[in-house]
Amino acid sequence: RMQGFKTLWLVGTDHAGISVQRKITQQIGEELKKTPQEVGREEFLRRAWEWKEKYGGTILDQMRREGASVDWSRERFTMSDELSNAVRNVFIKLYEEDAIYRGARIVNWCPNDKTVLSDLEVHDREKKDGKLYYLQYPIDGSNKKLTVATTRPETMLGDTAVAVNPNDQRFKDLIGKTVDLPLTGRQIPIISDEYVDMEFGTGAVKITPAHDPNDYEMGKRHKLPELNVMNLDGSMNSDAGEDFEGLDRYKARTLVVEKFEDLGLLEKIEDHEMVLPICERCKTVVETLISEQWWVRMDEMRDLALDLKNGSDHPRFTPRNPHTKVYTDWLENLRDWTISRQLWWGHQIPAWYDGNGKVYVANNREEAIQKAGTENLTQDEDVLDTWFSSWLWSFSTMGWDGDTTQTEDLKEFHPTNVLVTARDIIFLWVSRMVMSSLKFVGERPFDDVYITGTIMGSDGKPMSKTRGNGVDPIDMFEKYGVDATRIYLASIATGMDIKWSDLKIESYRNFANKIWNATRFCLMNAEGAAVDPALISDPEAVANSSISDRWIISRLNKTAREVNQALDKYAFHVAVDKLYHFFWDDFCDWYIELVKDEITSGDTEATSKIISILEQSLRLLHPFMPYLTEELWQKLPGASADLHNKAYKSADKTVMLADFPEAQENLIDENAEAEMRTVIELITKIRNIRAEMQIKPADKISIHVAANNETKEVLTGNKAQILKLARANDLVLGGSLDVPAASA
Repeated sequence: RMQGFKTLWLVGTDHAGISVQRKITQQIGEELKKTPQEVGREEFLRRAWEWKEKYGGTILDQMRREGASVDWSRERFTMSDELSNAVRNVFIKLYEEDAIYRGARIVNWCPNDKTVLSDLEVHDREKKDGKLYYLQYPIDGSNKKLTVATTRPETMLGDTAVAVNPNDQRFKDLIGKTVDLPLTGRQIPIISDEYVDMEFGTGAVKITPAHDPNDYEMGKRHKLPELNVMNLDGSMNSDAGEDFEGLDRYKARTLVVEKFEDLGLLEKIEDHEMVLPICERCKTVVETLISEQWWVRMDEMRDLALDLKNGSDHPRFTPRNPHTKVYTDWLENLRDWTISRQLWWGHQIPAWYDGNGKVYVANNREEAIQKAGTENLTQDEDVLDTWFSSWLWSFSTMGWDGDTTQTEDLKEFHPTNVLVTARDIIFLWVSRMVMSSLKFVGERPFDDVYITGTIMGSDGKPMSKTRGNGVDPIDMFEKYGVDATRIYLASIATGMDIKWSDLKIESYRNFANKIWNATRFCLMNAEGAAVDPALISDPEAVANSSISDRWIISRLNKTAREVNQALDKYAFHVAVDKLYHFFWDDFCDWYIELVKDEITSGDTEATSKIISILEQSLRLLHPFMPYLTEELWQKLPGASADLHNKAYKSADKTVMLADFPEAQENLIDENAEAEMRTVIELITKIRNIRAEMQIKPADKISIHVAANNETKEVLTGNKAQILKLARANDLVLGGSLDVPAASA
């Protein structure tokens, strides 16, 4: 906005389906000692909306406190009427194109939340103390046994085959035979499939198509039966057998192992490191089972995104690597998306069933009745995956509802310039937004994707309540100030994970104090001053200024150039570094000291220059430290003429609407900077010597410098400043010097 662009930062929240469902389920259990089913869907949803109204704005309140410059009048929520209408229209459109279908397939199932999960909602957790069980299956018509190795012995109750690799000579003669499946009274075939890893276990693997995704695919290839032996709560069902029905899966595991041991069919148990699939939210071990769900065919939309990727119009990731490769690799291996969830909080699937089970997809019940020709309809109980509404965010928030192809907002602000997000939702959100935008709007949703790093606890581990290493941003605002917190976060290198550091944020609080004190000094000596910004922006005026003025004006413009370049590349940490060192080192530590005598003696020209430089500095700092810079900017005196000059504040009532400083390249003076570097280097060395020799500040010294002619000329021209800042009474220059006695 300060750079003159028409900007929109659109704020909003999604409905966090599973998380809110769990929260309300817990609330009902604690308050009423009941389950959701006992209170009913209507009461459950009433409580969910009540909870949303009370707590849903917490993150938005934090954004307000942190000074996020968003358009609050456009706040959006994924379950608002407008966005819900877009969701239904997309569902109907995809269903009519046969891109949405209902079918039984292998899914990830959370026994705790009792809902299906997408692959992206399942995380891996290493288990060091896992076990590998070697179970023996008697070979039919023989006294021999075939040993299989498994980490989940309870699932053997659902086995429908044993598989070996066709290239494994050990089992060549067994292919096509059958084995007796202990505890079940069933016989299952021995099949061959190249998927089998000859090095794992014994080289023979049990195949349970209903409880393992790889077994499911193998089962499809070999037309094997699919036997589901688990209930949705993780207990064993009637197909597991009378001895196991109703048992928890882990108790069933223990009993299976005991029975195999009693039968003399447990060969051995080995320690085995393994990876467990974990529900990302409740951390329950996920089961794989076959379930009837709603799915989206992703082939067409995947191809749209891949075609874009292969051209020049694909979204650019910052940092580019490894996120671009991760994004494209996932697209290339994309499978159909499970979009139904066994929850009540969310968008209820717009599908109705008649008495014969025939489905009618419609925008509402009335429309479904019209299609079905009967009122005897029941709506599908499930809701859509939260991401099914979030993937439409880039255009549904701008008025698109499925019928309107181009609203004024879409014309103005779509594609978005940049999406800022985290790497853990590149698949869940970023890639899906690309696909939906290409499908429904015909263009990419954004030009750039900025991937933030993750802030870890001070112990270097991800923040969590269980670890107790989390940081509440509001607490940080209260302790260090919003501005210090913001600029600290902006100082983090692009995409880097960092440990939270109170020490570093304290350094930025000190920086905020430095800005405040420097401004106070300037204002104390600027009472009644009328600022003439031309003194630091007009090339002729600058050329006639002192070396220290030309130096700071050059440094200001070079900093403006570097900051703008950094912002263009989303290198916020570089911009922060440049601003920090310019303001603290160049402006405060050196320039103020160099011109302090002129300022305090009432030199109006010197005052005008320092106020003008300060004003541009505050504008450069404003995006990072909005509260501090706004307050100080408001206190600065006005210009000597009512003009809109980029070199100084105009009649704008807020710095938010002021021009963001750009470099005046003709004011960057490399000679002045080189000259001042020489002066600063000398003064710094002298100060170091004074400190080492413990010379009192009040004691004046004599300085002797051996230098070439060019350096001598520079030092001679700045002799007064050197003597003042080095606290010296004499400066002796020569090509080579005899070192006086008792000197350092």
